Amino acid sequence: MMRAIIEQYWKDRHFEADYQLVNTPHIGRAELWKTSGHLGFYSESMYAPIEVEGQDYYLKPMNCPFHIMIYKSTLRSYRELPVRYAEMGTVYRYERSGTLHGLMRVRGFTQDDAHPHLHGRADERRGYQASGLLAEHASRIRFRGVLRYTLATKPEKSVGEEKDWLNAQEALEMALKGAKIDYELDEGGGAFYGPKIDIKVKDSLNRLWQLSTIQFDFNLPERFDMEYIGADNQPHRPYMVHRALLGSLERFLRNPDRVPRGEFPDLALPGAGDGSAHLGELRALRRTGTQEAAKVRHPRAARRPQREDRLQDPRRRTQEDTVHVHPRSA
Repeated sequence: MMRAIIEQYWKDRHFEADYQLVNTPHIGRAELWKTSGHLGFYSESMYAPIEVEGQDYYLKPMNCPFHIMIYKSTLRSYRELPVRYAEMGTVYRYERSGTLHGLMRVRGFTQDDAHPHLHGRADERRGYQASGLLAEHASRIRFRGVLRYTLATKPEKSVGEEKDWLNAQEALEMALKGAKIDYELDEGGGAFYGPKIDIKVKDSLNRLWQLSTIQFDFNLPERFDMEYIGADNQPHRPYMVHRALLGSLERFLRNPDRVPRGEFPDLALPGAGDGSAHLGELRALRRTGTQEAAKVRHPRAARRPQREDRLQDPRRRTQEDTVHVHPRSA
């Protein structure tokens, strides 16, 4: 029930923010992952290939290459941008058995993945981040008093030009400072294709778990030769943002039990509305369980006549409710 409420809230907010909700395959050909750089820079976190009719396929560790292919499926104009895709996409990443940790670290999990594709001009890029939109998205998921923001920089294994990395890092720094968010520098902790803002939550045992992430990417648009036609009728290169606000949905759902006082986070994904109805559902669910939450979400359910025996705890049944089975006579 809790997951259904959060997913519906996520869909509502993204529809309001003009995102296109998509669904992509769980496997992709090796050529796709070669182009994206995953096989060259991320293969240790991928599963072994699956051979089908002489071609190698891989379980997807990320959703972004598929979203890029959707973008490239037709000619794009600058008037269309930004083009925004979002997906509750399940991804698969190899983790050593000793590192697995319940729902907090698993080998297959669902991300609330989104990829806005934007104009590539420097003035628009700076306007986008200077507005504090990235940092605003990051701050909308709040576990009170236990969040930590980090700016992760270029790792040892990476793709792209140094100047692109510096430009992307500068944009993220400006977004954080513009929103007056304190952050720490995570040297070498970025993705292989770009720097990122990570939002981590501290549990009741003072352990940090990554929750949300926001990344600028100038490299994948280059590797996939992404284009849009500008006002000058010439092709231009867009850039893309990788954004997961809830992060791993499994980890997000597990975290309230582990943060101090077990507080549910405030939820406010992109778009209008304060989400008070959804927050009411979650609070009801936490107080009294599934039945009460269902009444909050579906008021008619509260008025429906229900058989009392369906709601009765089997452990509290009286002797009259017991079914006696008599053996057949010889």
